[in-house]
Amino acid sequence: MGQQPNIPLTIEDLPRAEPHPGPSRRWRAARPGDLTSPGAVPQGGAFGTPGPDTGYALLLLGESPPALPPGERRGPAEQAMAALMAARASRLGRAPVAADAEVASLILGYREARPAPALAPVRRRVAGEGEEGRRRLLEAVDQDALVASVQEVRRRAAAGEQMIG
Repeated sequence: MGQQPNIPLTIEDLPRAEPHPGPSRRWRAARPGDLTSPGAVPQGGAFGTPGPDTGYALLLLGESPPALPPGERRGPAEQAMAALMAARASRLGRAPVAADAEVASLILGYREARPAPALAPVRRRVAGEGEEGRRRLLEAVDQDALVASVQEVRRRAAAGEQMIG
């Protein structure tokens, strides 16, 4: 549409050029702490093995809490179980599932309504030391038992084999 002759245009009414950002510059990891490839991501030791949705272990434990002996508190027991569940699931490359809760309860000695008395000192130590205790627990657990099938862990627990060193 053309300009009407009876409406004068001022400089503010004229179209303006809008600045557009230039192309982004290429970025390279050059700082000492930058990770340059997926292989550079640290794993194991204090870094652990990252896994997807490890917090789901807490939801599973909330739905079916472990049978605790008298004198043990639910919070530290569930935290130790969640740590074992997350470690098992991440070693298997998936999120925690109900079978991980069963394996964690067998490893920690929470069986049905009769928790294993031989593991009571281990459980008390883990509960008293907080995060450091859970880290030590994960280091002390037999790694073969941690990734074994539920049936294998049941068999080992029924045979009275202790899976925490």
